[in-house]
Amino acid sequence: MRTIIYKREYGFMAKALKFSIIVGLYNQLNYLSKLIESLESQTFKDFEVQFCDDVSNDGTKEFFKRHTFNFPWQYHRLWLKRGMRLSKNLNQGIKQARGENCVFIMADSFPEKNYLEVLNEYAGPTNILCGIRVQVDGNRIVEMDWRLRKNLIPGQAVLLSSEPYYLITGNGLCIPTEAMRKYGGWNEKIKGYGGDDNEIVARLYHKGYLVWSVPQAILYHHWHIAKTETDKQRGFVRNLIKSYAR
Repeated sequence: MRTIIYKREYGFMAKALKFSIIVGLYNQLNYLSKLIESLESQTFKDFEVQFCDDVSNDGTKEFFKRHTFNFPWQYHRLWLKRGMRLSKNLNQGIKQARGENCVFIMADSFPEKNYLEVLNEYAGPTNILCGIRVQVDGNRIVEMDWRLRKNLIPGQAVLLSSEPYYLITGNGLCIPTEAMRKYGGWNEKIKGYGGDDNEIVARLYHKGYLVWSVPQAILYHHWHIAKTETDKQRGFVRNLIKSYAR
């Protein structure tokens, strides 16, 4: 179940936009101002934002009631008990997306101002794109993307061809909207932490979609202690992925 609490439009929008940024929210009010500042500063302007709230109780709803922004946006809030799972939350944004591509950004992150401009160079109806994620603590970089440390990404966009679904992260992922709707969106059967991004990319990869790493697209993530993926969760996702290759 879903409701649109608040929204802001700009003029009559007859054509599809290039991007729908889908923001997953859950008690991250203290990060919202930085994210919105970054979105308002984007050099590529053909986008909207779907803010999807998993029933936060930290004042997030009141924040959207008080504020407006210089881009088209909608705010959704689940009518379910809070913390039901990220996948269900993001899927409500996909249903409302008007962009050709969905870009998934978590509320505790913010993109470089040219993020969408870079993605626009490589976006296409069969392309899945993933930039890099940089961990920050205040104004200090504390950790670079693990794929850079393993030299998996050179200085240009490259096609990932060997099990690419294990070389991506869902935060910053760009997927054609039509693909998301045709093949089911984020898997709501995955209840535990981790692997949902690997699963959705694997599902689409085995349907013929191409997976690209785009290191010029930089997303900053506010550092926090990471949740741990359980062996049970890891095994469940890997079994799903194996089934797609049959």
